[in-house]
Amino acid sequence: MTERLLVRALKGGENTKIVTLNGKKITKMPSTLDKLPGLKTLVLQNNRISKVCPEISTLTQFQNLKLKEFYCEANPLFLKQPVNAVQQEDAWSLQEITSRFIMNELAGKNPFIMHVIEQHPQVRNIISQRRKCAICGKYFLTIWLECVEFVPPPKNWKISRNLQLVPLQILICSYKCFNQRGPNLFGIAQV
Repeated sequence: MTERLLVRALKGGENTKIVTLNGKKITKMPSTLDKLPGLKTLVLQNNRISKVCPEISTLTQFQNLKLKEFYCEANPLFLKQPVNAVQQEDAWSLQEITSRFIMNELAGKNPFIMHVIEQHPQVRNIISQRRKCAICGKYFLTIWLECVEFVPPPKNWKISRNLQLVPLQILICSYKCFNQRGPNLFGIAQV
């Protein structure tokens, strides 16, 4: 059945706009996807696909973004499996310590610090690249942990009914804050 659907899609060539293979128990993405340059919608929900095939990159090139919709829910593409990591506190540089102090004083509207910052444009330039910790709400400059939190998608998104959670990038200032995270927030690591 799956093969017949693919053969029919391939016969359409450039004119094939939609390929729907949901619930077909396939274990990998069809490698023939790159032979469908006009493909706009790819539906691969409810299968057993564990990784994205290299051919999909030809359909999602950012300069001409051919593929407009890609549905892959209920596949084991993204596994939420926690991995224990060695958590060591980083030694902050003097610039990081000073920047954090200044940025958090500015957030508290300290008039002395605000006046001094007006006199030093190079300091303003440095602290303009600040980030805010998602846990403690304090500002930091260079030392941080990249995390992902799985949240329900906004109601105004046009999505599949099966999509229950989407990944959201979260930045955290230290392992101290990371250890205070909620149960649905995970650190990102290269494994």
